[in-house]
Amino acid sequence: MSIKAIFYSKFDPHEGPKIVHQVPEDSILTTVDVPAINGSGSSAGSTSPALISFPTISRFLIPRQSLCGNLISLSRPPLTPSTPPTLVLSYPICLTSPQYPRNEFIFNFALVLSEPATTDIASYKSVVKKLAHLMRSLEEQSRFLSDDTAFPNSGKIYSLCEMLMEDLNNYCECMIPIDELNTLNIKLFPTLANPASVKPWHVPLFTVRIETMVDENWDLTMLRIIPYINGVNSVKRIAALADADVKLTKKCIKHLLYYGCILLLDIFSFNAIYAPTAEFCDMIAKDVEMQKECARYVNTAFAPTAQEEVIIDSATDRRTSNLTSVTLQDDEIWPLTGKGDPIDGVGIVQLFASLRQGLTVREWYAQNANILANIDMRRFITFGVIKGFIYRVHRYAIRTQKSLNSVPHHGDHNGDDLPDNLTKSMSSERQLNEESRSKRKHSRRTDDRGVPDHHLNQRILDFLDGTHCFDEICTELEISEKELMDRLRSRDIGEAVTICR
Repeated sequence: MSIKAIFYSKFDPHEGPKIVHQVPEDSILTTVDVPAINGSGSSAGSTSPALISFPTISRFLIPRQSLCGNLISLSRPPLTPSTPPTLVLSYPICLTSPQYPRNEFIFNFALVLSEPATTDIASYKSVVKKLAHLMRSLEEQSRFLSDDTAFPNSGKIYSLCEMLMEDLNNYCECMIPIDELNTLNIKLFPTLANPASVKPWHVPLFTVRIETMVDENWDLTMLRIIPYINGVNSVKRIAALADADVKLTKKCIKHLLYYGCILLLDIFSFNAIYAPTAEFCDMIAKDVEMQKECARYVNTAFAPTAQEEVIIDSATDRRTSNLTSVTLQDDEIWPLTGKGDPIDGVGIVQLFASLRQGLTVREWYAQNANILANIDMRRFITFGVIKGFIYRVHRYAIRTQKSLNSVPHHGDHNGDDLPDNLTKSMSSERQLNEESRSKRKHSRRTDDRGVPDHHLNQRILDFLDGTHCFDEICTELEISEKELMDRLRSRDIGEAVTICR
């Protein structure tokens, strides 16, 4: 229960700042003296413990006119050692009119929230603002507040505060009719972290059953790209298949990422390199249930026919693949080798452990072809990346100093040697020489798309600074990794070094 109390206060022309209604009763002290505390932590004669003292903060809740119309957040020290820490959110309103005593009416509806460290404070700020603006409108229309003659903690305003607190705590939303023309509609929206940047070479993968959430009123671009999100297509390819703008597609993907509907993966390639992370020994190597989960996910006997979905830890409270809902015996989930022998959890762990730096997926598959006969390669790698116990080793290309001096380029700077941070981060490097130059046809002047060789080479040179991975280069230039490697080996571009990190 995040909302501990709601109270309505105003400036009384005779008594000054005062609390008119509060829910629950006696949760806000109206006097400076701290009452005696009984054994249950409540004040004497009260059913609930007092949270804050109104007189100590009244100058902020009923402030000067210059502070009205602003969101005010107050964090007060606990009244007693047993009082939990709280945060007060309020939005004071000041109305000026000759019809009011002293020509102004100041009021405030405030929320008392539980410990700030465990409460999503940002989601309640809009609640306080909306409540204040609605009450201002009601006051201007019919003097809803100033004409209220009900006794403290009674009447329609008190009932409104009571229903608001109960509905928001229990259902995170409310729809409270006030009169025949006005209704209080509030919904709590969680404040989520900003999503990661979406790049054209990223591959989105659903973590929810998106078909159960799609509505015909959704954004048109969103509706067009959803059928092509399958864990295989990159963002740029999705935009092309859906005939949508890449920028709009990235915005839609970012929106889905913000609400946790998708994950972003790398483009799967047999030339890619993967290696175990430091968490490998503490995750699948020890977790038998994760081994079974992996077996169900990668077994080609249970290959899904519908849209691809991902397996996520149950601790994240997010639905995963259809495979997790299939009821199977433990001895039925294990994939079979080429000889018909089942691969148990130990075998799956050994397969993941055999991935290492410098070993491509193609080479790894050649070494374990018999074991991987009935295992979906892409889903096997994807499972490890999603769980976080293996990671992708990206490849980058850097032009050498010799190449910079011998091959002029309009975008080059008169720089020095390679940056220290790049040379130190090289986990492996390979000098690209001209040994395969004879395989390249020098008479070829254009590529398969009719783009002149020299123009494509100039574009490749812009990416050879060690900060652009091969996935990015191939996606942006729409070429294969093999063609990129051939061009890097050619004399046209000059000497370059590839690094893996």
